[in-house]
Amino acid sequence: MSIFPKWLLALAAPNLIPLLCAPLYLFGDPCPVDTTSDVISFLHYLLVQLLWLIPLGCFFLSLELYRREWERCGAAVAIAGIFLSAGGFYLLFS
Repeated sequence: MSIFPKWLLALAAPNLIPLLCAPLYLFGDPCPVDTTSDVISFLHYLLVQLLWLIPLGCFFLSLELYRREWERCGAAVAIAGIFLSAGGFYLLFS
């Protein structure tokens, strides 16, 4: 981690917070869908799980992009992950 600047780590760190809330995503239902179809319910469950998996991927992707000397893209991915985390928290706690 010493090869990354502190500003990038501080920018990417909020993308790890949804990992702490993963049990809430796993066992809670942030946006319930009332359907009788098992397929649609399963797809809904998978989409809800992406609310914490994608920001986690954004954390590692932003560091990898910075390591490959694409600083702006790495920062943009970190910021996009923050917005996805915020949207996930809004759906989870609303």
